[in-house]
Amino acid sequence: MSFLGQEEQLREFHERFRFLYLALLFAFVILLSRLIYLQLLQGDRMRQYSEENRIKKVSIPAPRGMIFDRNRTLLIDNQPAFDLEVIPQYLKESGSVLPTIKHISQLVGMTVAEIQERLEKAKSQPAFMPVKIKTDLSRDEVAKIETWKIAMPGVGVAMEIKRTNVYGDIASHLLGYISKANQDELPRLNEKSPGKYKLGDDVGKTGIEKELEDLVRGDAGYEVAEVDALGRRVRKENQNSAPTDDEPPEKTARPGNNLVLTIDQDLQLAAAQAFGQVAGGLVAMDPKTGEILAMISRPSYDPTEFSRGISPELWRALLDNPDRPLRDKTIQDHYPPGSVFKPITAIAGLEEGVINPNVKQRCTGSMRLGNRLYHCHKKGGHGDVNLIEAIEQSCDIYFYKTAMKLKSIDQLAKWASAFGFGVPTGINLPREVSGLVPTEEWKKRRYDKEWTAGESLSVAIGQSFVLATALQLANAYSAISNGGILYQPHYVKTIESFDSKHLREQKPEIIHKIDVKPETLTLIKRGLYEVMNGAHGTAYRSRIAGAEMGGKTGTAQVVRISADKIYQKCNKMKYLHRHHGLFAGVAPISDPSIVVAVIAEHQCGGSTGAAPIAKAVIQKYFEKYKPEYLKQSRNTNHELLIDGVGDSTE
Repeated sequence: MSFLGQEEQLREFHERFRFLYLALLFAFVILLSRLIYLQLLQGDRMRQYSEENRIKKVSIPAPRGMIFDRNRTLLIDNQPAFDLEVIPQYLKESGSVLPTIKHISQLVGMTVAEIQERLEKAKSQPAFMPVKIKTDLSRDEVAKIETWKIAMPGVGVAMEIKRTNVYGDIASHLLGYISKANQDELPRLNEKSPGKYKLGDDVGKTGIEKELEDLVRGDAGYEVAEVDALGRRVRKENQNSAPTDDEPPEKTARPGNNLVLTIDQDLQLAAAQAFGQVAGGLVAMDPKTGEILAMISRPSYDPTEFSRGISPELWRALLDNPDRPLRDKTIQDHYPPGSVFKPITAIAGLEEGVINPNVKQRCTGSMRLGNRLYHCHKKGGHGDVNLIEAIEQSCDIYFYKTAMKLKSIDQLAKWASAFGFGVPTGINLPREVSGLVPTEEWKKRRYDKEWTAGESLSVAIGQSFVLATALQLANAYSAISNGGILYQPHYVKTIESFDSKHLREQKPEIIHKIDVKPETLTLIKRGLYEVMNGAHGTAYRSRIAGAEMGGKTGTAQVVRISADKIYQKCNKMKYLHRHHGLFAGVAPISDPSIVVAVIAEHQCGGSTGAAPIAKAVIQKYFEKYKPEYLKQSRNTNHELLIDGVGDSTE
């Protein structure tokens, strides 16, 4: 190429370089302008951003208040739990995803596929948010991870508080469980305290944990910590640093209040042991105050499993269990009360003046009303029985005849309602059902049919439409034993701060005083005493020597039984068709201290299925609180509480 040709090419490149120089100059001006803007005009703001990247606001969850029984036995505690967490962002930036996963697999005994699956499920969340790989690490696993953490970017151990039911599944329905708050719950939770709850916070879902959430929940705190480029905590920042200008550098978490319940855990344990594998519910009360002494539903579940996130397999097993372990059988399920309801029929008959306790009624084993034959539970009948004997032997015919003498079912309903049936007791627990006390107006409204006389007979012995919960039975028998006072059932004795300062004490609250004659209740209590101690008492085998027990057994049919099969053996029936057993009792009958109501599902009868469970709880109560009664044998041949009982026959 000639010299002139080279010179021509150079001139051509010079023209191109001129545009390149201009482009570089323009870029330099842009960069310089941006630098001036960031350094001079936005310098303070950028410095704050830098500090916020270096300094992390670490949330400190507040422990929930602890829960104790009446004798300060710890029931619900907070225990530390350690989780393995991975921050995907740092894992990817380090370029060692697979090697780190393999290392984690070796340290905690998980497969690579399991770890990858957990990371894959969390892909929808931001990469800077930690993903839980394994919960409830052992001490050895925590030590291994901490030892190798420096070689595993984005991997760390997080400590959380595990809400723990010290006694496993005992009283789980009463105590309740906690779980993570979801989006639908936040508006309700923040209604009283705006901003207090955020998505993923632990909140009470059932039982006491839910109803007393405001008392047991503490106030969360935070602290300021310095982190490295991978987001790992280096050290706690000094007191002069703050995450924002309007917040203090740190806030101490304040634990929630502690609760001392009226519950006695020894009675709870005795009840659980007595139930064994039987499904049902039990309520024990102090009839003079309305305090709940024991309250369990069986089968049950361990609330601790829920506090850390229940597995799908366990949740499905609970849902598929035919005995419904998630339902509280003391307040969320109602049952026909069976013969346990007969004292209410007797009270209605006495108060309305349609029966005379001295007059005997004849029981031949059946009676006819219209075209239907109504049977007594004893095939051959009880012969001639008065009121006390009818309660003692649970004679159906006596109470059929009492119902026939009442003007209408509404008279019986009036007295049932007075003793708390047909309405929720108002105990501070979620989803309590009301039970049912039928009336003529109710049937007309519900079925658009008139009430029939035969339906009154069935209701009089606790069958047909009438329904009651275990708590309602306990409350009604408390009112019978204490002279007609219906107390508000409650389970909190005292509320204390986290440092044991007394804040509040629960006082007994009366719902209403029942306008019933003292002599009527005296008669009923005498009948209840004979049930336990009389020669023909249906619960004679469950009496406790010296305890002066009174009570009433009951049997509730689950399915309708044809007349030709009415006396068939219950234990020969299909399990789900077998009768429920019920019992309600009080002791001592002369000075009532404890009332126990039991519902034992599909156990065929109250005398064999429910009364022995109540006996175990009352026995434990007397051993613990009234041993003097058990040490001295009392004369069971009491004088009659009324004169002339059994003088005539009708």
